[in-house]
Amino acid sequence: MGAAIALAVTPLASAASTEETDGTITAGSLGSSGIATGSTSDSLGPFGSLAAPAYGEYVALGDSYAALGDNTRPAGGPAGCARSLANYPHVLAAGPGVGEFTDSTCGGAQVPDILTVTQYEGAPPQISTLTEDTDLVTLSIGGNDVGFGAIVQCIMSGTVGTPVDCKSVMDTQVTAAIDATFGESGAVDDVYEAIADAAPDATVVTTQYMPLVPASDEDGCAITDGIGQDNVEWARAVTGQINDAVAAAAERNGHVAVMPTDDVDRSACAPADQRWTSFLGDPNTAQMHPTALGQEAMAAAIADAI
Repeated sequence: MGAAIALAVTPLASAASTEETDGTITAGSLGSSGIATGSTSDSLGPFGSLAAPAYGEYVALGDSYAALGDNTRPAGGPAGCARSLANYPHVLAAGPGVGEFTDSTCGGAQVPDILTVTQYEGAPPQISTLTEDTDLVTLSIGGNDVGFGAIVQCIMSGTVGTPVDCKSVMDTQVTAAIDATFGESGAVDDVYEAIADAAPDATVVTTQYMPLVPASDEDGCAITDGIGQDNVEWARAVTGQINDAVAAAAERNGHVAVMPTDDVDRSACAPADQRWTSFLGDPNTAQMHPTALGQEAMAAAIADAI
């Protein structure tokens, strides 16, 4: 999930539609659900009715799933971080529930970039942007440590009709990386400990990774047909495994993990004006990342959770 993932992919036709769907956002929080009020574009759940900020100092930490959005609307900061004004931290911070806001997210970030590494000039360890006054933190981390980019490259590296069997090639190492990253006393536990030390009174909300492939084979498209059924099923399984691990680590550390869901398909196979993620990059969207609409949905899920 780097700021730019370079994939040699032959574009495949995908569905297109102008139909509008305004679905209710459900915030999945450690297995339980709550319904956010309003739509993703019109409100931010409970934040929508606030007259004054509920959180005076909000800091967003994370990787490209948090940093990127509409890439024609750069948010400033190091160019390599590719922060967007349309990412979920900015959408959340634009509401009345947030006072001061710092976007420390950066495309390509791994756990060391949160804790100790200056990822780019002007992008010091993200934890350094927290203070004792920080009272809201959002976090998206671990996907790059697990090897999300390598997973995507494997799945997309075959040709139509002759896909690579990525489960056989990568499943063992991916499972081990998930455990090392999200397991008890793993790398993400170190992140939560550092957040607690730097901002002891902060509410922390962790965001899961919105899937690229649809939950149902009935919602497939030319891309999923091209990568092969075995890879589709493995991608679903790995995404679920990562998100379960994200939620388990958050719960173990006393926090919540959120994921927007809907009763219609919002995967990268959905119509262009409805999808929350994109395979090949919709206009203004990075390949294999959330769309601006997906970032709005995640912001609504966070608002509902807090």
